[in-house]
Amino acid sequence: MFKLNLPFPPSVNTYWRHVGNRVLVSKKGRQYQAAVSSLLRRKRVKTLDGDLIVDIRLIPPDRRRRDVDNSLKALLDAMQFGGAYEDDSQIVRLTVEKFAPEPNADRAEVVVQRVPAPIGQAGFRTCLRCDEAFQSDGPGNRICLPCQQINAMFSCKVEDMRGKKRHNGEVIIEREEDSI
Repeated sequence: MFKLNLPFPPSVNTYWRHVGNRVLVSKKGRQYQAAVSSLLRRKRVKTLDGDLIVDIRLIPPDRRRRDVDNSLKALLDAMQFGGAYEDDSQIVRLTVEKFAPEPNADRAEVVVQRVPAPIGQAGFRTCLRCDEAFQSDGPGNRICLPCQQINAMFSCKVEDMRGKKRHNGEVIIEREEDSI
């Protein structure tokens, strides 16, 4: 498993160029591939084999509208070009999240890991709450035990508040004489 902070990928609209009857990777696409490849070499990332899970968090440079699927091709191809994995067909599960833009923080945070067990069977999973790997007992278990305990503590408080009268989000405490 490895985690990377990569530059924000170019859109697929600028990734390809048509030259005559051929389709080539554009200059911008080749520059992105070189940047990702260089970063993978500096981090000494070893090529992963077998089925893979890839989690991507996109943090765009500005508020322009972007489709997350337009960023995937350049990102996944650049990681393959850089040697993170043999072929992007190894990816069996891919999750992508787009976050609000941050000043000077345009990047793609990528986590690549081997599939620890066949899909649908027990094995290691990544917790949906804290993003840490944990031993799962099946496909329905996607939250680690510490996070389950935290959820249980807060759900008790939520259960106590259900059905109560509220004003501006605050629970109205009724006096016993008012309820008679």
